Amino acid sequence: MKNRYLTPVLLLAFILPVLPPAVRAQYRVLNGTFANGGGVRAGDGYVVYDTAGQPVIGIVSGASNTAKAGFWYCAGISSTVDVAFASFFGKLKDDAVILSWSASASAAFEGFNVYRSEGTEDAFAKLNAELIPKERGCVYTDETALAGTTYVYRIGAVSKEGEWYSQSISFAIPPKPTTLYQNYPNPFNPSTNIALYLASPGRVSLVIYDVRGGVVRTLVDETKPAGRHTALWDGRNDGGRRSASGVYYYRLVAGKSAITRKIVVVR
Repeated sequence: MKNRYLTPVLLLAFILPVLPPAVRAQYRVLNGTFANGGGVRAGDGYVVYDTAGQPVIGIVSGASNTAKAGFWYCAGISSTVDVAFASFFGKLKDDAVILSWSASASAAFEGFNVYRSEGTEDAFAKLNAELIPKERGCVYTDETALAGTTYVYRIGAVSKEGEWYSQSISFAIPPKPTTLYQNYPNPFNPSTNIALYLASPGRVSLVIYDVRGGVVRTLVDETKPAGRHTALWDGRNDGGRRSASGVYYYRLVAGKSAITRKIVVVR
């Protein structure tokens, strides 16, 4: 039967600190009957591995070992072979987890799915709404990840024959307090983005003030879930009129946190 779990040959140190001497890997064989003796040999555009001295990778038929076309097989190997996933790792940037992976160029994959679970491999949920085309590159940004949470990720490689999965990696995101970021661009004209991070869900107020402390524009006044959020200010006041050039302030109030930053309008 098909082996749907593909283990990368190359892993970063934070994923597996020590690799075993005989790496377990999966590779695809179009066809071929394996002779005695062992070793790597070419076969119809794919690298195949003879079974002598290695775990059986094919379907045993009589005295010979025959690999059925179109299947992925698993073996303990010490040589380089063609694998489905060569690497898979993640990094944290601006409150988001950026996942990167490398897939075999010879595998006929149509695209990829990204799966995530909170601390366990028993409850994976797909993050992408649509299949990620392989032409877009093997990168995905998870902007819904929350600080102080440990996630388990895996990648699904989709072909016409089905879906195969990478090895899972665990990613622990350190805790983070409620944060108000500097708006971008700043100075600005005609509009700017204001990003904030909420450590916990709750009522949120984000208000623009002039230098005298008068309210110019209320951007947010509602309950928000924990995580990263963005508000757009188009430079207008609550009455819809364009604000004059000059210095303004924007203030975030969320729970016990109250943070103020400076913003500049240029006409």
